[in-house]
Amino acid sequence: MTETLQRPAASAPPHPEPTSFLRRPLVVAARAALVAAVLGVVLAAVPVVGAWAGDDRSSAALADCVRTAGQVWLAAHGTALDLPDGRFDLAPLGLALVPLALLARAGRSVSLHRRATSVREAARAAASVAVPYAALCAGAAAICGTSALRPSVLSAALAGLGTALLGAGAGALRPDRLWRAAWSRPGDRTRRTLPAAVVAVSTLLAGGALLVAGSLLGHFDRATDLAAATAPGVVGGAGLLLLGLSYVPNAVVWGASWLAGPGFAVGTGTAVGPFAHELGAVPALPLLAALPAGSPPGWLAVLALAVPLGAGALAGRVLHRRADGPSRTRAVLDVLATAGWSGAAVAVLAVLAGGSAGGARLAELGPSATRVGLAFALEVALGALVAALLLRRRPGRAPAQHD
Repeated sequence: MTETLQRPAASAPPHPEPTSFLRRPLVVAARAALVAAVLGVVLAAVPVVGAWAGDDRSSAALADCVRTAGQVWLAAHGTALDLPDGRFDLAPLGLALVPLALLARAGRSVSLHRRATSVREAARAAASVAVPYAALCAGAAAICGTSALRPSVLSAALAGLGTALLGAGAGALRPDRLWRAAWSRPGDRTRRTLPAAVVAVSTLLAGGALLVAGSLLGHFDRATDLAAATAPGVVGGAGLLLLGLSYVPNAVVWGASWLAGPGFAVGTGTAVGPFAHELGAVPALPLLAALPAGSPPGWLAVLALAVPLGAGALAGRVLHRRADGPSRTRAVLDVLATAGWSGAAVAVLAVLAGGSAGGARLAELGPSATRVGLAFALEVALGALVAALLLRRRPGRAPAQHD
């Protein structure tokens, strides 16, 4: 009996399924950027269209209204808008939270689609969203210009790119807990000093928020008079309220700059601070009713410095708890690094919160980034050094050891 043994033919390896065009990574990223941009424009158009529809005195066409919504959306990114007599680039930081949130959602979806498992892959996902988003911002600037207000195409592209990198980058790091991997990349000193700087900056901003709220409550009658002066009606009043709320974060940074010492400007040649006060006519906006009417008393100016010095002391306490040894030289270097981080962060916030609202008198609004950053860095260094000396002399347990 003969048996014929036949070996089964080796099966060919399965071919990977061809990726659909719409599922390709770059296409997915471009689609996510487009969705974020469209939703941002729609959300910006809601109050604009509502104010246009509810105002019987308006003679503008619907196309002009939509074009205005695009300009508002671009302004939320910090895009410079060219006016006949100057430039408007005072970005409403409160409104900027809308595109940042939409971009974070886009970055997270692209990161999940790419199955990003490292910080580098998350950065690529964020960049793949940011580039088309910047192109969309530049395109919107090109078609939303009018004879009275023309967005800068280059400014729109750069502002859109920066906003998208920040928002999409934050969203791309969310899957798989990539924040921890990103935090492990800096050196030991950076990991010790950054939390202390965050505490210092947060303390100063909290003080600025309390200062603005207290001053606005103290001048509440003036604010209501300014709001009612233009007879805005219900819809216009709601729009005026939204405008004020969108600039509240700017006002908080201005208040923090006042506490730090240098203060801020409300127009060319003006100064509002604890040690100098020179203020002329200001725009009739309810939020600006919180501006002081004159120079504060000397005791209040000195007391204001307790906030940034206290912020430095709190940062020094954080450094003491995170110290990795008894070396005084290392402690001083940590204090200087914390002061540098704090001053740089406040300087960046001052740049973002300031700008111009036209030509001539309103060409300079907000704090000086250089002066506020240097002043706060010195105050944090002084407060942290005093706190570190006091905590080192106090008997108790040794500072915690950290890897």
